[in-house]
Amino acid sequence: MGERPTAGRDPLAAARHLEGDGALEVLREASRQAGARLVQATLRSVHHRPGRSVTHVYAATLATGDQHHEVLLVAHVDAKPLPADSFVLQQGADAVAVWRFPNDPFLPGLAPAVHYQRVRELLDTLDGPPGEVGLRTRAYRPTRRAVVEVTVTDPATTGADARASGRLLYLKVLAGRRADELAELHRQLRTTVPVPRVVGVASRQGIVAFEAMAGATLREAVVGGLPLPEPQALLELSHQFAASGLRSRRDPRAFADPTRHLDFLGRYVPGAAADLQRLAAEIVGLDAPLVPVHGDLHDGQLLLADGAVTGVLDVDGAGPGHLVTDAGNLVAHLEVIGHVWPELADRARDYAAAVAEAYRPVVGDRPLALATAGAWIALATGPHRAQDPGWETETEVRVAKALAAAR
Repeated sequence: MGERPTAGRDPLAAARHLEGDGALEVLREASRQAGARLVQATLRSVHHRPGRSVTHVYAATLATGDQHHEVLLVAHVDAKPLPADSFVLQQGADAVAVWRFPNDPFLPGLAPAVHYQRVRELLDTLDGPPGEVGLRTRAYRPTRRAVVEVTVTDPATTGADARASGRLLYLKVLAGRRADELAELHRQLRTTVPVPRVVGVASRQGIVAFEAMAGATLREAVVGGLPLPEPQALLELSHQFAASGLRSRRDPRAFADPTRHLDFLGRYVPGAAADLQRLAAEIVGLDAPLVPVHGDLHDGQLLLADGAVTGVLDVDGAGPGHLVTDAGNLVAHLEVIGHVWPELADRARDYAAAVAEAYRPVVGDRPLALATAGAWIALATGPHRAQDPGWETETEVRVAKALAAAR
């Protein structure tokens, strides 16, 4: 069990053990205690929740005898006491938790969600579709959530017929009691917003099963040259959220708060620190009506068919917030497509501008500029989190976009 932080001491001081060669020593020792040898480890992503936790994810090779195994290893430091069943290395007064995917102590439902027999048993309990189960992990945020894609095929068919007979579900694995909360959010929203249907909830394990929705994401449509929704249709979607009457204890304003990224950006882009401080203060001071919003509306959350919005994903953070924040987040995420795919910069920029023009009369020019800038501040942390090549340069570019958006 991890120690409670000493009074007056940085609760995340143990994060220094995740830097450089020290991190490899932590992984080597954890592997040794687990009866394996660490052959190699490459940092794959970094997840920093300011003041709360720091997590590093590694693609690693472990050896047991003559066998080599490709695995994900996670090293985690938390400001709060770690779960009782965590594997913890004590480094003096510091505690570092280490685990191998899928054995996340914060997500007890993850291991069963990636186990074929356990998923089949779960679907039977939830009255899910019968058939053979196929699994693919689509997303994993250590300690917080994971998404597992489930295909269910009729064992009586083979080849192409088997693929055609498959049904697609998604299992979302969450910490604590959030599975029940998320299922309730979906049930409330489905009367006005096209969110996935809840198949069932395994409350104790923290798993929600959703029926898959067809369609390409808005991002895929931009990148693939597919028809795009009329910008007015996206504004109408925001109005549908606002009219939903959604009740939630989630606070989208806290998620959108740019000040939580300032320590990181001040460290890596120190020349912009003062300007970012001033900008963040103005963004936090935005005054707008509180209405139900998505909370993280962007191009990867919207499903399309023939250019029409047919589905909305990942409403985990939906609750009372500012419509303009959703608008700014959507605009900035559309623009950043041109950073990831430079050959699409014109298409992405033009469509983002059209979306901004649709929202502007409703939310106001200056509030939209500030909300877009706030989204760029958050996006500036993404290249480091994903450990993209040249992330330092791209961080600076995105910080410059944030400052320019608010001018």
